Amino acid sequence: MRAVNQIITLIATVVAAVLIGFGVPLAWVWIGSQLQTGSGASSVEFSVAMVILFGIILTYVLLLYLAGVVMAFFGPRGEGTGGPAARARMPWMRGMTDTRELRRGPTMGGIERLFVITTVIVTIAFWLWFAFKAGSPLPNQ
Repeated sequence: MRAVNQIITLIATVVAAVLIGFGVPLAWVWIGSQLQTGSGASSVEFSVAMVILFGIILTYVLLLYLAGVVMAFFGPRGEGTGGPAARARMPWMRGMTDTRELRRGPTMGGIERLFVITTVIVTIAFWLWFAFKAGSPLPNQ
């Protein structure tokens, strides 16, 4: 059952990463295309470019804020206390003695994992596009 849960979590994470990595920018490009005056324009107006840029940034900030709110309500809870789970200590906060037992906690939460996977997928897609589809930026002579 644990393997099935991990597979479902992985699939949901990849789907969310694709939606965040490609869906948000494409949605703002579509919104920019609706704001652009004239049809078939070969250049983008500065104001439309700024709407697209800041719209993408604002959307990511709002998604992170929403994820924090969701994790506050539905995140992992401590055993028996009903409170938040104890966080793992960062290495620089640990004591200098070796007598204490080192408790390992999860190194990355769900939100961090989602954004790391998003970054990896978008980076791979960009490099594949750049290597095989983009063509040369130099003029053909």
